[in-house]
Amino acid sequence: MKTTTNKGGKSKLKLGKGIASLIGDFDEVETEETTLKDFGKKIAAKEIQRQSESTTIPLNLIDVNTHQPRRIFKDKELQELSDSIKENGIIQPIVVTEKEGGRFEIISGERRFRASKLAGLDQVPVVIRKATTKDKLVLAIIENVQRSDLNCIEEGLAYYQLMDEFKLTQEEVAKKIGKERSTIANFLRLLRLPRVVVEMLQKEEISFGHGKLLAAVKDGEKAERFAKEAVNSSLSVRALEKLIKQDSAKKPVDEKSQKIVDESFTAIRETLEKKTGYQFKIQPKKNGSGQIVIKFNNEAEFNDIYEYLIKS
Repeated sequence: MKTTTNKGGKSKLKLGKGIASLIGDFDEVETEETTLKDFGKKIAAKEIQRQSESTTIPLNLIDVNTHQPRRIFKDKELQELSDSIKENGIIQPIVVTEKEGGRFEIISGERRFRASKLAGLDQVPVVIRKATTKDKLVLAIIENVQRSDLNCIEEGLAYYQLMDEFKLTQEEVAKKIGKERSTIANFLRLLRLPRVVVEMLQKEEISFGHGKLLAAVKDGEKAERFAKEAVNSSLSVRALEKLIKQDSAKKPVDEKSQKIVDESFTAIRETLEKKTGYQFKIQPKKNGSGQIVIKFNNEAEFNDIYEYLIKS
């Protein structure tokens, strides 16, 4: 590293060949005007530029992303994209990350990848990026959501996967994806619907709007019945909402009888708690079924309950 003096009398720090090669044209840095932070920014900018440059690699070296949130690829749409690629080539490169053994994994662009294989291409343009497992999942979700390529169940599962694998809250997921927390919550509620209704949403026989209404129906059997009616009668979201409200109005709750039932179960719960010393929750259903839940606050309390039940 050498120090030189320019005509104005200012000292310049001449970079060694190794570090200079990392940042190209930034081969001289004014010591009085350039901080280490500025120098780092230049290197970072150069790295971003490098990662944005596309190259071409063989299709057989690319693996699909196991965290890809999209599960359904429609044959007709893939064929249309394949025909377009045959005619015009791939306009937007596939984004990949490098794996061990000289292979690559898709971060975003699996639909383009599949259509390219269908079109008989041997090589495809890619942009190679460094990415963690979390980065790959978030980028794949963002790309699909922005392109509206996910059905509402796939989107809900993707948000759940982010929360489950990386221990994120709904608020944190919303911030990363760029949506309201309430929107994330609505997608997650769809996952609790009966399986038949979930399949209808996956096949897009009913919309996200229908799904939100059905998710608010506490009785799973009713939710399924309403969903089938929506499909069979081609009900709009507003028509389905009206149907649900009409059904609720048919059987008004007998408040007096309900109060007696509640008081009866409350007395039973209190008796159980006095007798055992443990906390109980009784959850009856209208059809006569239900469940009794024994609460515990820690592992020791759980073990006590277990021993008590075994001995009894």
